[in-house]
Amino acid sequence: MKSYKLKIEQVDDFVPEIAGAFGVNFTNSFGEFAVTVPSHIGTGEIKGINFPNGIGLHIINCDMHDDTEFYFENNGINSLRFIYCMKGEIAHKFSSSEEEIAIRRAEHFIAAPTYEEDQIYIIKKDSPAVICYLEINKVKFQEQLSYDLNKIDAAYYPLFADVNGLTQITHKGYYSLQISDIIDSILNNEDQGLVRTNYLGAKALECTSLMLKLYREDSLEGNKRTTLRLSDMDTVVAAVNYIENNISKLETIPEIAEAVGIEAHRLQDGFKRNYGMTVNDYIKEYRLKRALTMLTSEDKNVSEVVYALGLSSRSYFSKIFKEKYGIPPSSLRKMPEL
Repeated sequence: MKSYKLKIEQVDDFVPEIAGAFGVNFTNSFGEFAVTVPSHIGTGEIKGINFPNGIGLHIINCDMHDDTEFYFENNGINSLRFIYCMKGEIAHKFSSSEEEIAIRRAEHFIAAPTYEEDQIYIIKKDSPAVICYLEINKVKFQEQLSYDLNKIDAAYYPLFADVNGLTQITHKGYYSLQISDIIDSILNNEDQGLVRTNYLGAKALECTSLMLKLYREDSLEGNKRTTLRLSDMDTVVAAVNYIENNISKLETIPEIAEAVGIEAHRLQDGFKRNYGMTVNDYIKEYRLKRALTMLTSEDKNVSEVVYALGLSSRSYFSKIFKEKYGIPPSSLRKMPEL
């Protein structure tokens, strides 16, 4: 494993310290620092920019030849980090423990060390990783608030109030589709200069706000999440497979949701996001497409199709089939030309 020890006195030091450890130069464009990973270490780029409100935005987009450890020495900043894994995997640990916490695609991790702890991040070799993280200087963040910190929601108080780093904070969860979209927009933004700087600042603040919403939601007792997470898209795919494999004996939407481990309302949101339709509409469309194949290519009669697709009414099936294809299903008996 290759290890790089970084001494960061200010958030702006991150990229210059990385560049120094790599033995290469870095660029600075309107406050956005960037370093290209040298070819003998890997490929990719690391960027970072810090804003007056105490929020720093960093993007690590690289593929390393060796397991690579970035060791952040304690710097007295007592910052709070929101880490998002867009691709690959990154591991995190505190110097006070040997425990590594893996952060994988679609997962976020909140980390704040105590005043006497260092932090270590590890990127595995030959595993392309795209990591976005927000680093919040709690002192600066408090200074820009126009109200007393005691007035904020109690769920957020532990994150921002401990400016002396007395308590370690760790929290792992799944980030939302909105956050995923924001990070994608940051990665794909091609603006330059002042326009880009302002854009990144706005997106970093928006991302912070959405992250706080997720953090509060995760702290609620029981499973009361309402926000659609990126990880839910994998569950939507599982629901599609479940529907298609059990089309002849499908139960209610809540039962489908329970079978794949998601709440019914979030399953509906996921189908609307992915397919532009409700779960019931998706089931209807799948049944009609499957019916067309069975009638034209598998020599099934209408009664057999109705039974195989889990429908109880032949007349209803004939009605929706004709509405979809313009002809009654009884006229389609092994007609490959359609």
